[in-house]
Amino acid sequence: MPRTILITDDDPSIRKVLSLGLGRLGYDIHVATNGQEAIDMLAAGSIQPDCVLLDIRMPVLSGREALPRIREQFPLTPVIMLTAYSDLSTGLEAMKNGAFDYLVKPSRMEHIAETVAKAIRYHDVVAEKFEMDKRNEEYRLSLEATMQSKTMELKETYERLKVANLQTVQALAETIEAKDQYTQGHCERVRSISVRLARELGLPREQFEPLEFAALLHDIGKIGIPERILNKVGPLDAEELEVIKMHPLIGAQILSSVEFFAPAINGVRHHHERWDGKGYPDGVSGEDIDPLARIITLADTFDAMAQSRPYRSALPMETVLAEIRAQSGRQFSPLVVKAFFDAEIYADYDSLAKS
Repeated sequence: MPRTILITDDDPSIRKVLSLGLGRLGYDIHVATNGQEAIDMLAAGSIQPDCVLLDIRMPVLSGREALPRIREQFPLTPVIMLTAYSDLSTGLEAMKNGAFDYLVKPSRMEHIAETVAKAIRYHDVVAEKFEMDKRNEEYRLSLEATMQSKTMELKETYERLKVANLQTVQALAETIEAKDQYTQGHCERVRSISVRLARELGLPREQFEPLEFAALLHDIGKIGIPERILNKVGPLDAEELEVIKMHPLIGAQILSSVEFFAPAINGVRHHHERWDGKGYPDGVSGEDIDPLARIITLADTFDAMAQSRPYRSALPMETVLAEIRAQSGRQFSPLVVKAFFDAEIYADYDSLAKS
């Protein structure tokens, strides 16, 4: 699709030269005879130029007068001022006031084409950033609304029951899995594996209930992640990775609305932290990682590797076990890895995955 240029000059010979020269280069050319006409064309929406060439000296409305109005109403559109030798200082002043560049009349077509191409490249970069900022703001507002809604749901559920039981938490976990089609049963499997690890490690009995809650709800923050990212087929790009990395924080914030879940919050917040400190969201390491999270991290990763995801098939069990051994002391707590192999938790994984 050809890029659009609006040429604004009261001199018909200048308009013709620029129209012919830039037209031969494949641009879609539109013309206006003064600043007011250009503003009217832009306001009408009949054209959406990638660049405006604007003469400084024109009747009705000069380029100097038109520039701030164009910049105010169409801030993403680069404006190149057309100036005579005697108006060089005015051209420089126009750049201070928001013009992208200026051209001295007459200029060689090669120089004009180069300046226009540079302005269009600038336009593309600015427009892309604007759209990204707009998407980010829309996502932020959507996330706030989602979190408020889920927080209210959690509070209302807790108020009705006055005590959080395993059945209630399992129902909450199912709302997560309903959003992410590739993780059905994942939260329950992580809970089951985590409990078995806790028994092998000799975790105090009073920590079992918070562990189960944290394991079931470790991904509750994904409620605030767009489904296009959760279910994307193929690797995530850098921007999408940063969004997905927000889910432990979102989950912790949601659970913080109910005092009963306080012992489970850091189990959710830290489940993507690494023993070597290279995880997220806080970059904590070793013994500073919540004890429940150390267990959930291995259970979560083991199940994720053993199941198919949008971007890959399930890995062979030998590959999964080799990776867990390799990550002892790096991603995982060495004690948790030892418990995993001592208890041979992987031995009956197939029956667990089918249940």
